[in-house]
Amino acid sequence: MGQVRAVLGIPYANAGRFERPVRVPLDDFDRYTAFGPAPPQRPGLGLTPGAPVVDTDEHACLTLNVWAPARDADPLPVLVVFYGGGFVTGSSAEACYDGARIAVEQEVVVVSVNYRIGALGFLDLRPIRGTSANLGLLDAIAALRWVHDHISTLGGDPVRVTILGESAGGGMCLHLLASPEAQGLFTNAIVQSGVTGLTLDEASAALVLETFCAQAGTNDLDALLAFPVDAILDAQQATEAALLGSIGMMPFHPSVDGEIVLAPPAVALESGVAAGVPLLAGSTADEMRLYLDPNAPPLERDRLVKRVARFAGASPERAEEIVAVYEAETDDVWPAVFQDVAMQLPLRHVLDAQSAHAPTYTYLFAWEAPTIGAAHAVDIPFILGNFVEGWAEFVGYDADAERLSRVMRETWASFARTGDPRWPAYPAVMTFDRDACVAETHPFTRRLDALAG
Repeated sequence: MGQVRAVLGIPYANAGRFERPVRVPLDDFDRYTAFGPAPPQRPGLGLTPGAPVVDTDEHACLTLNVWAPARDADPLPVLVVFYGGGFVTGSSAEACYDGARIAVEQEVVVVSVNYRIGALGFLDLRPIRGTSANLGLLDAIAALRWVHDHISTLGGDPVRVTILGESAGGGMCLHLLASPEAQGLFTNAIVQSGVTGLTLDEASAALVLETFCAQAGTNDLDALLAFPVDAILDAQQATEAALLGSIGMMPFHPSVDGEIVLAPPAVALESGVAAGVPLLAGSTADEMRLYLDPNAPPLERDRLVKRVARFAGASPERAEEIVAVYEAETDDVWPAVFQDVAMQLPLRHVLDAQSAHAPTYTYLFAWEAPTIGAAHAVDIPFILGNFVEGWAEFVGYDADAERLSRVMRETWASFARTGDPRWPAYPAVMTFDRDACVAETHPFTRRLDALAG
């Protein structure tokens, strides 16, 4: 690998608890040689590899990292990476997000960003405080403004900035794409497995706040500001458990606030808020297998139909029709319905919305990892080429995986460079597997049409 300049742990903003980020002046790059601390969090579910995040600091976490080829050249395209973690875990210091390899190989500048998560980043406190919701998104906007103002000093081109994220990181990118506050700060967006229908509306955000205050034992802002950070995390975890049946898996999530997020992303994109911004968005082929028990026995058909009716919001008659279509398409009906309702249909809505206003491309990642297939998160190490800290074993790394990773690194860099991944626009789809291939329509089209009615 060629030479790379790494500048790590650069502060881009400061923020008090539940306060908007305030940009900080640029300092001497040479002093930044180590990653900054992550935002406060508790260990995740342990479903994916990687070293656990242990170094956290509520008041010093708003940092970013830059990897740039160490040579004089024309300004290079920039990839700005946001980590995943369900909006409650994650850090830009995770080894899978190291930008050195792709920076040198593909001649791009890579920036990875810390942003606030959980209650500290996404609790909508407006009913008890005149402040903003979506503080994590405001952090990301502050980081993008830093990139716009300073990345040329490190060889990056501020007019060729692509935002990139997987899972919650993809959700960050999707909501930034849909936010008028972020327009003009990036030129392209890559959303990996980050399109869901989980954007909170005003009522849902208010329920999250009410539940959080009940778990914390107070709705007094001064008391919340005085809490030790562990007490905030305790209330956060209790809120997640209490709301699992009503709000779902991610109660701390971007919400419609009338300022940063004016509408759910598909609605906002349909209105043309991101007109002219190329979008590359896709998913894995078996998204929700990460969360399912592989040893669970298959559902009896009558129970399956009832579950599909409930989950898809369909009548019993329509649920029978949906199940019949899925039975003709796959041997594992419930996992397929689960992922299609949760992620594939919302992805289709976003692609339909943005394709009317900008070049739009989609893909399906179908690499089969041992035991869980092409599940959520299996694509993570392929993008930047970091099969480290258990990722190689997790995904079944071999020579084909390395070749596929190279293809994807080249593709993502091409998109960052030109806004074109080098295959036809949506509804065409690229399938990334041991052999990459393009089809005119998505392989799940019949399934999705059945769900859509």
